[in-house]
Amino acid sequence: MVAWVLAKYAIGQPDPYFAPLAALLGVYPTVARSLRESIQYVAGFVLGAALAVPVGLLLGPGTAGIALIVLAGMLIASWRRLGNQSAQVTFTALFVLLLGGHDPLHYVTHRMSEAAIGVVTGLVINIAVFPPLQLRPAEHAVRQWGNDIADALAVLASAVTDPGEGGKHWPQHDDRLVTSAQQARAAARHARESLRWNPRASASRRVPRPDAATLGALEELTTRARAIAHCLIDSTTEHTWPRIPASFGQQYARLLRKVADAVRQLADQREHAPAHQELTALSGGQHQIGQQAACLAGRGEGRVTAQRLSRLSAEMIRELGAPATPGANQPRQRPA
Repeated sequence: MVAWVLAKYAIGQPDPYFAPLAALLGVYPTVARSLRESIQYVAGFVLGAALAVPVGLLLGPGTAGIALIVLAGMLIASWRRLGNQSAQVTFTALFVLLLGGHDPLHYVTHRMSEAAIGVVTGLVINIAVFPPLQLRPAEHAVRQWGNDIADALAVLASAVTDPGEGGKHWPQHDDRLVTSAQQARAAARHARESLRWNPRASASRRVPRPDAATLGALEELTTRARAIAHCLIDSTTEHTWPRIPASFGQQYARLLRKVADAVRQLADQREHAPAHQELTALSGGQHQIGQQAACLAGRGEGRVTAQRLSRLSAEMIRELGAPATPGANQPRQRPA
């Protein structure tokens, strides 16, 4: 609306349809992409106009002129640097040829001013007035990923003592892990993109920035959780589940539930990171698990599984401590 009013009353264009069109086509969910798309739109518009003017002067708006415009416009539009705005070359060229007739230069002069007003208006509003930040979707997606990992660990804790019951629920949790990981990665990419060239990026600190260390830890935790499932569920059948001693299984299940709580805490970046005391307690529980697994060396077929499970839980606890900082007892405000 602003672009239309400016083009209509500031420069006196009777029907400045290119102004709102350029304003809309140059506005995207992030400031960086809006700048990029606006530049590409202007490039496509200029190339289309430059193509249509000589064709209009030489051939006019006839069959031969239209055929040449479409063919040449499609060839120019294949230039990768035009990105999503490549269609503007042929679109603009056809408009100039069909509506400009045998005087396309006069038509282009007026429409170029409309397009300039539209692009500038869209960018000013998108950058100075409503510069969007995509931080909250990323925060929610990362927290959901952590919750899904924790839920999967709870299922695996049950599977340690009852593989049959855990095996029934694991496939749906495995699918959720894949989906939530993909969504969190995509949301984090969009959030980082929204911070580029955004004036609100330095002023707004209420919402946590995507944290590469936390995302990396969640990635590794997902891998370890699926490896534990492979030990307990995926590699077995109903009659060949690994025979883990009950005492080891119960203690390992308790450890997995504690790890699940720490994972939820890690993924919620508005809360405190897992404190040193919590990590120390997890390490102590893991030490007991390791000792117990080592004592199973002569106790038959469950020893290899127990030792493998112990190694995987130790790796998970190390990943939980990796993103921690010296100020782990303070709310996390991580750099973008």
